[in-house]
Amino acid sequence: MKDKIYYFAKFNLPALLSLAEQRRGQSCTCDVTQIPKCGSLNWVIFLCFQDGVEWVFRSPKSGLDSFYSDETTSKILVSEASTLLYLNTNTSIPVPQVFSYRYTVFHIPMLLLLTLSSGSSDNDIGIPYILQSKATGSSLGSCAWSPPRYQVPGLQHRSTPMPISDHNRGKVMSQLGAFMSELSAHPFDRIGCLFRDGNTNYVVGECLSPSLTWQERDSLELDRGPFNSEHDYLASLILAFTSHAKELSPTPHTFFAPIPDMVDYESLSSYQKASRRWNDFVATGQKIEHSKNILFYCMAGQFLSEMIDDLSSDGATGFTISHPDLHLGNIYVDENFNITSIIDWSSASTGPVSEILAAPSLGNSAAPPPVFLAASYRSGFTQEATRKAQDLPDGVLWKRSERMWYFTRLTRLLSKNDYQLFEKLFELIYEKDAFVDGKERILGLAIPRAIEKHVSLGTHKVLTVFAQVVRNIAKFI
Repeated sequence: MKDKIYYFAKFNLPALLSLAEQRRGQSCTCDVTQIPKCGSLNWVIFLCFQDGVEWVFRSPKSGLDSFYSDETTSKILVSEASTLLYLNTNTSIPVPQVFSYRYTVFHIPMLLLLTLSSGSSDNDIGIPYILQSKATGSSLGSCAWSPPRYQVPGLQHRSTPMPISDHNRGKVMSQLGAFMSELSAHPFDRIGCLFRDGNTNYVVGECLSPSLTWQERDSLELDRGPFNSEHDYLASLILAFTSHAKELSPTPHTFFAPIPDMVDYESLSSYQKASRRWNDFVATGQKIEHSKNILFYCMAGQFLSEMIDDLSSDGATGFTISHPDLHLGNIYVDENFNITSIIDWSSASTGPVSEILAAPSLGNSAAPPPVFLAASYRSGFTQEATRKAQDLPDGVLWKRSERMWYFTRLTRLLSKNDYQLFEKLFELIYEKDAFVDGKERILGLAIPRAIEKHVSLGTHKVLTVFAQVVRNIAKFI
């Protein structure tokens, strides 16, 4: 019977133990009966040294479990290791320490191979990996972060979530704000992922952010940079959004039919009933894959393109590293809720400052954080910037960050209600066009004006059809 640690992949365990012992100068062991822990992208096992210290052996999922092609997987692994090395060397942000990493060679351009030279493909262990320190403390994922109104009655948890007070939630957000402020003090001149060359210098390469690679988007023909301007970067994210709708399956997204969310229901049974009704509704006429649904996403992309100037700045302050997936499970704290580690920087890239100014939702990605938590985050950011005599973001930049929160979630298809995100973003940018007498929805106002604007571009016919469809649907939403 195969040992449980080989559940995801077969690898050379003696070579791994030998490597770890050489790096730390102590003997170590690995429990072969442990079941690897896993997330969406990677699986991990733990090595234990004789003094009790544990290290993490982390490897990307492969085959049918993988999010990407093998080539993309290798690039992202090397970039993540490079990012962690950079953060450990240049900031005080608590991130895992990298002891070794290796990737797999595929058809990667020679220039990139030179860039990746510090993460050798010579690999006795047999699979791509990062060998890193283990986060101390406990994950915020074990806490009841969301207030009771966002907790579904009847939903069973494997263990009882640990209570956390509003004070401690604010404390966590303030620390995150301070960390993001520190990141803003290390700007880069282009948007893309970090790669370390053999001389411990760091270069910005192509952008492998989730918006451009996740959900099979790495298979799309897209400009992935590196980008010299925010405009080009945002345009590429919009193209990824519309190309996803046209060339990949939009499942389970329907632009005008939000997927039921547990937090909107008073009980688990009512949520399950709503889910069954939703499944029946979208199955009738194949609404998800229907050309009308794809058209809605393409037209939304057209409007997003019109918003680029309102989302971007001139990039004069440079571009900053941001965490691509900052959720509760990736943040570790001690018993006093001091952050001890932020893990999983896979697909991290540099980007507009407005991306890190947007306070993370953590417990509920469908909505921005409560006002007091956003205020704590902003306070932490400004206090850290003041302490280090950095320039403080002005009101315009904070406003852009609020818009960027909705833009990012929409283009990444992170929400169960894409129309709601689009509507809110439209409202933030065109405040006077949000509603008329509370009767007509945003799209009912936006599309006729867009028609007038695009007649010269030959899109009049498509927009006219779209406008009529939206007017009909708007009566029922």
